[in-house]
Amino acid sequence: MHFPHNDVDVLVIGSVNLDTGFTLPRAPRVGETIAATGMVERGGGKGANQAFAAARAGASTTLLAAVGTDADPALADLRTVDVTLGDLVTVPGVPTGRAVLLLSGSENTIVVNAGANAHLAPEHVHAWAAERPAPRVVALQHEVEAPVIDAAIDAFGDTARIVLNPSPWRENAAEAVRRADIVVLNEVELEQALGLEPVSDEEPLAIAQRLIGDLPGGDVVVTLGGDGALVRHDGDITHVPAIRTVPVDTVGAGDAFLGTLTAALARGEDLVTAATAGASAAAVVVTIHGARDTTPVR
Repeated sequence: MHFPHNDVDVLVIGSVNLDTGFTLPRAPRVGETIAATGMVERGGGKGANQAFAAARAGASTTLLAAVGTDADPALADLRTVDVTLGDLVTVPGVPTGRAVLLLSGSENTIVVNAGANAHLAPEHVHAWAAERPAPRVVALQHEVEAPVIDAAIDAFGDTARIVLNPSPWRENAAEAVRRADIVVLNEVELEQALGLEPVSDEEPLAIAQRLIGDLPGGDVVVTLGGDGALVRHDGDITHVPAIRTVPVDTVGAGDAFLGTLTAALARGEDLVTAATAGASAAAVVVTIHGARDTTPVR
């Protein structure tokens, strides 16, 4: 049974984490203890970050995720931008996902514990689809289990635009990549998707230009950091340049890109225009510590 669209522009099915970030003078060596120069705790997770960005960009946004009873600090930012959280799945006895971020200069290292994120299940997706009108866009990423991704494509493939961010890459993702309407990934993930070894001395834009036509499926957006993005749509390839900024913290830039892109798609923008909006959002986000603090407002 297909429902008409309602006021849900973007449904994000994904992860919620509580992030603890340590600012370091440099990256520690193996076995070394190093004193942090700062610490911050904030909400995170790719799903939550993307929902925040979509809502901040003007989309009516719902987040479907699994959390523990300790989730309030991880959800606080989402409430400030009116992300709908009424359909969250609370898992008793299991902590909300956690991430520890080590920030040195403009680089970062992240360690993640899935926690409750691993308990989001296909039945939660199918129940939502059966009880709610169809959203305009569904955003998916790889911080939930593969069967959840498959269930979402099954449930919404005929009624919504499916945007898949296959990050972090996993080997069983090929079928979901083929079935998604739009795949958004970086150049390293593009190489992984094609089963190729990274070419360390090749520029990201050159990698994307060489390989973007080889990925099976529909439309593709390759995010390229300071080089912007490369878009494949109906066989045409378009380079979207980035706004030049000085990066301070790259955590969450890809999520800001994707969330902003989905909001633009939901209001009817074409893919190149949506990717341009996403690239602009990502360029702003990297100028300050905090994946959400500078996400542009529409």
